[in-house]
Amino acid sequence: MRGMAVVGGGRILRAVVKLGQGNSGLLLQSFCRSLATSPEQRGWLVPDVGKTAGHSSLITDKPDLYEIVVDDVKPKHWQRYIKDKGTEMDAMSAVSGNRADLVASWKLVAGDVNFRAMHLFRYKEGFSDLDTTWKALKDDNDYQQITQANREMLSLQTTEHWKSFAFWPDPDSRPGQNIYDVRSYEIRPGNMYDWSCYWSKGINIRKSVRQDIPYAGMFSQLGQLHMIYHIWCYTGLDDRKACRQEGWKHPEWNVIVSNTVPLVKKMRTRIMEPLPFSPSK
Repeated sequence: MRGMAVVGGGRILRAVVKLGQGNSGLLLQSFCRSLATSPEQRGWLVPDVGKTAGHSSLITDKPDLYEIVVDDVKPKHWQRYIKDKGTEMDAMSAVSGNRADLVASWKLVAGDVNFRAMHLFRYKEGFSDLDTTWKALKDDNDYQQITQANREMLSLQTTEHWKSFAFWPDPDSRPGQNIYDVRSYEIRPGNMYDWSCYWSKGINIRKSVRQDIPYAGMFSQLGQLHMIYHIWCYTGLDDRKACRQEGWKHPEWNVIVSNTVPLVKKMRTRIMEPLPFSPSK
């Protein structure tokens, strides 16, 4: 096991994924415990790796950075918001120097306040693209006029930035009519390695039910730290129920759940539907 720790970067997670493809839940549990937090392990760091790599680089090797913008809309302005927000997205994509790609836009329909929208953007080259985009949008007067007018429809807007786990698929544009289950977890500081290790196996179990169920798995970089989002895609609530029940038929699923629940301080699930201008349907 020690030899696996020295490879560094996202490669350590790829090694865990290969390990997780075996049949032994005990083997998976044993390896995850080797990454557990303890005074001997100096917090969450694997000693051989932690000396030369930042924490995030140990659980992902993807350059992409994701931005999640949440708009709380005044109810009386909701229909106008849908129309004008689509226009704002078009204006944003037309700005020279913009490096933000709109991945999806949703309305929260269950498990959250009403009239709340969530927008997911991708910056393919990470923080360098974010720096470029911030400057380009700030300097574009036409875009600034549109956003200023649209802010009058909002009661609150928040922005956070996230990285994708190495073992999750990249979010893409889905066809058809889908719902999205966004499950948020606030985990106890120092447990990101354990979480990643178990879920590198868990994602394969969910994929075995159906390949297109996983949509995005991310951990926070700017905003509230120690937060995780798992976003799942289903054709409807009945499909969601059936797929989740099918996952419990895998013996190792209980191992994953029983070992990750103690890592969590708070958790929440919300259901979202795509907005009309969302690239992912």
